[in-house]
Formats: sequence, C-alpha cells, structure tokens
Amino acid sequence: MKTILSTAVTALALLGLAGCSADPAAPSPAPGTQPAGSAAPAPTGGSAAPAPAPGTAPTKSQAPHVAVQPDGKVDVPAGYKELPAAQVDVKALPDTYKERRVWSSADGKSLQLVAVARDACAGIDAQVSQATDTSVTVSLSPMTSPQGGPEGGKVCATVLTPRAVELALEQPIGTRTVVVTENAG
Repeated sequence: MKTILSTAVTALALLGLAGCSADPAAPSPAPGTQPAGSAAPAPTGGSAAPAPAPGTAPTKSQAPHVAVQPDGKVDVPAGYKELPAAQVDVKALPDTYKERRVWSSADGKSLQLVAVARDACAGIDAQVSQATDTSVTVSLSPMTSPQGGPEGGKVCATVLTPRAVELALEQPIGTRTVVVTENAG
C-alpha cells in the first residue's frame, strides 16, 4: 500500500513539473493569426481569438493573414503583394526578426507583416504610430502571457514565435516608406 501511494504521489509531482517546464529546443507551433494589429496563437489553418485583454473588445478578422509555415516558408494570401525592399525600413528591429518583409493589400489600405512573440502563448500588438506623406511608422509591442499561462491550463513553451499582424491605413500606402520598430516593453 505504501508503494502504491508513493508511486501515485511521484506521478502527480512529475505531471505538475512537466506543466511548468518547457523545452526551448522543441519546435514552435505553427503561427496563428489575430486581426487588425494583434496576433496570438491559433491552430494550423485557422484563426482563433484568445480572450481579449481587460478593457479591450475582440475584433473580427477582415482578411486572411500571412502565415509562416514550420519550415520557414511564408504563405501570402491572394490579393496581397510584397512591398519592394527599398520601401521597407526594418533597421530598428532586433536580430530575432528573421522575416522582415511587408505585404500590402490590392487597395494599399492594409499592411501585413510577421512579428515575433516572446512565447508560444503570447501575442503582438501592432499600431501605426505615425503616418506622413512620405512614411508610415509601425510599432510592434510583444505582449506577455499571464504568469502560469493562460486560463484553461494550456502550457506555453518559451520560444520566439512568429505571428502575423495586420494594420489598417487611412490612406493607401502608395510609395511611402514603411518604418517598422519594436517597443521592448
């Protein structure tokens, strides 16, 4: 009886520890999408909106998003085209950003790009911080997961995770330069 109780306690302790640790070498899940300015994880092939932050309202996606496959290949939705490299300034982004391209909708009023979340459960907040006749500045802010992970008991791997973000513009991008920055928080 003592052996069974000891085995049960050990098994429960190991299960608890497994939920608290993450293997940084484990492959990151396929990125999901979240609409207009923020991104959070979702199952492959679809979008799922996590619970909104306190004081914010959830929004619905208006268009399919750029998606980064596990092999690093980027899938771009129909109707979006890559902006020329000379029109995109990403010098201020940290080295953790491997994907540095920006895509524009056919009407030029929507931009999509890939940002980097700090863990597999966190999202990204993206805002147009300034728009002039010559440039549009996009500010990316990685969000953090609540301590202990999100509600529902999901375990979050501590790995840098690509997330697609979409930004709406008041005026078409045209030939304006897109300047992308990251707010470290």
